[in-house]
Amino acid sequence: MSQQLSSAAGHMAFLVVPVLLVAGLAMDLPWLAFAVVMFILPFARPLFRPLRAGESHEWSERIATFLELLPIAYAFILTAAVGVLLWHLAHARTVSVGQATWLGLSLWTTTLFATCVAHELIHRRSAPQSMAGHYIAGIAGYPLLGHEHVRHHARAGDTASGEWPRVDDSVWGFSIRRLVRVCREAYGPSTAFWNRRAAGRHVVGLRFATAVAVATGVLFALSGGWTGIAIYAGAAFGLAFAMQLFTYVQHWGLGDDRQGPRAAQGCGWEDDCRLQSWMTLSFSVHHAHHQESHRTYYRAALAEDSPRLPAGYGVLMALCMFPGLWRKVMMPALVHWERHPHDPRSPGRNLTCFTLYEERQTAGEH
Repeated sequence: MSQQLSSAAGHMAFLVVPVLLVAGLAMDLPWLAFAVVMFILPFARPLFRPLRAGESHEWSERIATFLELLPIAYAFILTAAVGVLLWHLAHARTVSVGQATWLGLSLWTTTLFATCVAHELIHRRSAPQSMAGHYIAGIAGYPLLGHEHVRHHARAGDTASGEWPRVDDSVWGFSIRRLVRVCREAYGPSTAFWNRRAAGRHVVGLRFATAVAVATGVLFALSGGWTGIAIYAGAAFGLAFAMQLFTYVQHWGLGDDRQGPRAAQGCGWEDDCRLQSWMTLSFSVHHAHHQESHRTYYRAALAEDSPRLPAGYGVLMALCMFPGLWRKVMMPALVHWERHPHDPRSPGRNLTCFTLYEERQTAGEH
């Protein structure tokens, strides 16, 4: 039971980010959420034992129910955090450019992790829970999430449509091409979004998420004027680009242009960092997610034959902006996995993904 409780506590890590946003506002440290998540939490990786392939827990019914409901509770927590930010903007005498920039970055950090919660809920079979996911995506400023993601799973490995990046794609070309296509498929004049007779779950979800995003934008405008608009619009624009970076990092080199027919199975890069898995609701266990998309986050497990990232998301999302460096780091990892799919640890992994536990185990083995 103690192991279940400690693991359940770890799965609550994603709640930290909106709390940091509110704490930063309370302490007049608008940069707090951004700085802690981007520059402090990555150094906490060595403190946690890495995930093992196939590792799973037998949960008691009470704890499993708690974990099942936790993402829904997050919708209220996120709403409250954004509400505090709106109150702060409405009552601030002045907001300098520097303060607005830090607030925008902290909001962007919060919404970035919010999409992981939205992703979890959108995949659930329960219509109310799926709508809660669309609500979170809307308030985060990326209402396209559900619409985009359903098509992403239906087009596994497809580089022609831009769902999986080609090996020779830069993140810049891929991101622009994919985002334009996704917006056109969601909001184009002949799409289901404008057809009153179209009433599928995800069509309704897209309309609902879009309405929530517009309403949230209006509230930012009413609370902070042009400054509020700039903060929310900047965070939303940054989030839209970050979502394409996620897709690029998780799927580069695994499309049908290089993997052929097996790409249709849905391949994704994974990371065995336990903290990152907790923070993203197992979004980093991405190969396994493509095999069982409805498997809930606290039961997800690292796949035994998945390609493994040579660094965490934060490092690689920055690195992929430099195509030459990206290929230099990722190509050896890709080739290693293609040759040894059941021994997927990539060359150079220990440079950024070491843990104290691994070092102790290695020392013990020798």
